[in-house]
Amino acid sequence: MASTVATSESYPSNLPLTPRDSDIEDPTEPAQMAGRKRNATEMEEESNKHDKFNSSGQPPNAPETIEADSGPDFIIQCPALPQRRNKKILNDDVMIEKADAPALAPHLTIDYAVRPGKKWSDLSRFKNAKFKDPFVVIYTSGQIVYVNRHNPIPPAPASDATEDERLQYDQENFWVGLISEFRAESQEKVYVKVFWLYWPDELPGGRQPYHGKRELVLSNHVDIIEAQTIATHAEVSFWDENDDSNKTILQERYWRQTLDLKKARDGKNALSKLRKFCICGGYDNPSVDMYQCHKPQKGCGTWNHQACLYKDLEERAWDKFLTGTLTHEREEEKTLGEKVGETLGNLVRPLVSLSGEIKDKDAHSASPAISASKKTKLTPGKKVPWAGKLQAEIETIGGEVHHATVSQLVPTPASKNASRFQPKVWRMKLKCLNCGESLN
Repeated sequence: MASTVATSESYPSNLPLTPRDSDIEDPTEPAQMAGRKRNATEMEEESNKHDKFNSSGQPPNAPETIEADSGPDFIIQCPALPQRRNKKILNDDVMIEKADAPALAPHLTIDYAVRPGKKWSDLSRFKNAKFKDPFVVIYTSGQIVYVNRHNPIPPAPASDATEDERLQYDQENFWVGLISEFRAESQEKVYVKVFWLYWPDELPGGRQPYHGKRELVLSNHVDIIEAQTIATHAEVSFWDENDDSNKTILQERYWRQTLDLKKARDGKNALSKLRKFCICGGYDNPSVDMYQCHKPQKGCGTWNHQACLYKDLEERAWDKFLTGTLTHEREEEKTLGEKVGETLGNLVRPLVSLSGEIKDKDAHSASPAISASKKTKLTPGKKVPWAGKLQAEIETIGGEVHHATVSQLVPTPASKNASRFQPKVWRMKLKCLNCGESLN
């Protein structure tokens, strides 16, 4: 992450900051004004508009042009390097902040250095900032915001853009930061201390297989940016992996994992540990379904990865498929009308369906083949022998009932002479990979 640059649009001068009690400010004094660092061009333009002293204290007849500093106002070293002993460093205006941490992860403490330190320590502190152009918006410490990466800002995606297109736009044009505090020198110079949240692709080790598309990673990476570079509030929720209620609704973005720059500096694994699931001991990718076993009498509440269930279904079917003994593992689900008709049929002989048609007792034993055209799903890693030949699918009905099937994708030698290949579909039992009980 890097500090952002100031925007070029004119900034209203009447945007108050709401102060908080501190050792360096008097609550009885008028509220400070929010603003940003202006460039030399703006100073030229405004010098012709004011007859009074401007905010820098210069009279109207002062020189119209000032050389602007192209570098950042503050340089952050995070984490701070260990201080050297018995060696005096001259003219090193540095302030060391000890054991600071993001509000959402108090355990993620870090020491960092700010230069120039005296300038940063002398600034007045504030809890929130109010902007009034083009409409009133308030940013407060503890909130997560989008921060502009570019100037000018590229046009937003169209209203009918897909979720992936909007996500790509956000990743390319915004950083995401957790506001720690505001500090101000004047109404033209207001700064925000933030802790960065990383997009997974920005991580030192890159995106991991378990990271979801909409996921962020909270870090203790401290930075100081200009208030005007804040784009808007970000809807980011915390995902508690230990909550098995399955009722948590994640917002537009979410985070569950943290990045510790102290560990990264020491060559350790900087990402926090996540909960492991399934018999494979893997992690949860929220973009892929998992299925929980609800068998308290067995002491089982295992979450099963969809990919692991697919592999189990295909492997079970493959052994029997090779010997020609593969059959349905469960009965075909019947409609309500069919169930009523079957009940009446058990009471009256011969079996009579609701339509009055005489049916044979063994009519339900034959299961018609279901035509399907499905894309082959290959198991990651080593290629399995049934890849491209059999494919498992799980269909969830009403959020509770899971129907598992295995489809034949290629004809067998016995069916090669058929004029048209009709893939077979076998109904399979969906079992917990830990206790073997049904997941329904």
